[in-house]
Amino acid sequence: MKTILVLTDFSINADYAAHYALKLAQSIKANLLLCNIYDLPQGSRTFDRKAWPLDVCEKNSIEDLGKLVVRLKSEINNCPHIHFKPEINQCSLAGSVIDRINEIAGKYQILMGIISKHSAGKLSTVLSGNHTKDIIEEAEFPVMVIPYKARFNGFKKIAFATDLAHNGMDILHSLYGITKYFDSEILITHVATDRLMEIEKEHITKHFFNQETAPPHYPKIYYRAIQNKSVVTGLDWVAEHTDVDLMVLVHRKRNIFQKIFDESVTQKLAASSTKPLLIFPFSRISESLPVF
Repeated sequence: MKTILVLTDFSINADYAAHYALKLAQSIKANLLLCNIYDLPQGSRTFDRKAWPLDVCEKNSIEDLGKLVVRLKSEINNCPHIHFKPEINQCSLAGSVIDRINEIAGKYQILMGIISKHSAGKLSTVLSGNHTKDIIEEAEFPVMVIPYKARFNGFKKIAFATDLAHNGMDILHSLYGITKYFDSEILITHVATDRLMEIEKEHITKHFFNQETAPPHYPKIYYRAIQNKSVVTGLDWVAEHTDVDLMVLVHRKRNIFQKIFDESVTQKLAASSTKPLLIFPFSRISESLPVF
């Protein structure tokens, strides 16, 4: 059964993301796994697992997750017209978020992860400490970042932001699985400067669209070029001025110096976008992508 992983720190932002995830799960017929990864108390690695500090952290995590499960199940029960009722499970783990997320994904066959971001435009301090950026960098599965107070209304229009340089067919085929539930349109979006638009547009787009983009019976794929010197500003414009319900892009892992000195387009967009953002890890494109 398909499972959506919801990472939570029990903040109000994460609570909104969990309710968003529930609506999405109901729509695509997936179960939910609510997960809280908490830090071990300082020095507790040398303690017995039954020591008091660890017991308190674990107990609080389990209890708070249980309360969230109750709230989500209550929402399901208040909507009797919904035919599919997701199974909701919970998972409390101690340790490093980065070490745990891919372990969880492999164990539970995670379809995607859902995390929140702050309303002020900064990425949420998911779980404990600022781990949202790390999750985007290291996750080996798609991650959806939910803006504060975002309401789920389906995905009638999906914008796939691409540099057109790599083969995006695998992403489009994966997205096709989502579009079947919402009769969605896919808007392929490319941001470039005026000079690049003139030099590269015809050549690159011809190469991109000469490939098989989707099954023949699914024609709702369009292209829009955005002229802007900043990719982030251009994509923010798309989010603000079009009726897009979901932004999609591919994130490439960067070396340690790039991470320190230059924030990626993905990280900047995740912090600024007013629309939900679905991020595919580039490292998995050559492998199997999830079937939604």
